[in-house]
Amino acid sequence: MKAGNLKLIILSMTAAMSTAAGQSALAHTRLNVPTLTEGTRVLNHMVIGDNCAADAGDGRRVIGTSVVFPDGSDSTILVDGQPHEGELTDFLTNYGNNFQLIFDRSAFDYMDEKTDPLGNVTGFWSGGGQGTPGNLNVFTPVRTTAASIEPTSCAKSVRLTIQVADICRITTIDNLGTDDDFNVKLWTHNALGTPYDRQSSEADSGPASLMITRDLLNNPLAESCGEGVAVEVRPSAAQTNRDMPIKFEGQQIWPQL
Repeated sequence: MKAGNLKLIILSMTAAMSTAAGQSALAHTRLNVPTLTEGTRVLNHMVIGDNCAADAGDGRRVIGTSVVFPDGSDSTILVDGQPHEGELTDFLTNYGNNFQLIFDRSAFDYMDEKTDPLGNVTGFWSGGGQGTPGNLNVFTPVRTTAASIEPTSCAKSVRLTIQVADICRITTIDNLGTDDDFNVKLWTHNALGTPYDRQSSEADSGPASLMITRDLLNNPLAESCGEGVAVEVRPSAAQTNRDMPIKFEGQQIWPQL
């Protein structure tokens, strides 16, 4: 571990907090291509559209972002809103390495992928540099590949929910606060039971998502499926706690320990 590099990225992220700009053009962090037909691949972007304003007119920049995709191994699976006790392979045939971060320094100087023990990408992070101007959307490029839907299943679509933390200040995990505290903007689930849960009275609409739709021409539903079922895949609490922190050269830089 190079201590100088660690110090540099922390100082770089911290320095970006003092730069102000106008109000943001979009209120959420989302994929700009949120729906793909199974088996297709696109150059996608995670769009950061919210600043860290503490009050009207204060456009402090987002200084980093952390993204977590469901790993598929211990993910929560819902079928038409009801828990599914089986495996993700009941619905997807080749899920496991469907996201790839594209190196781009337009907004952040440092970035890397997060991987599971098999090398599959389970998320990514970016930070340092100038950060995101408060009056503009920022696109972080990522290649997304839609897995194929299991032909014998009745899935008409599979929605992958994506946990996102846009960082406003570098703090400890006990000091993350809520959206109103402006230490971090959480686009996450409301009730996973993690320190990264979104604190909101609204419906559980925080996470971004990638919707994979069935190719009904080449992979038709069986007659017994009727109109088919909608499947949702969420990261587990254990995965969120494991993959949300940002680690640089083996050391955790956010949240600080």
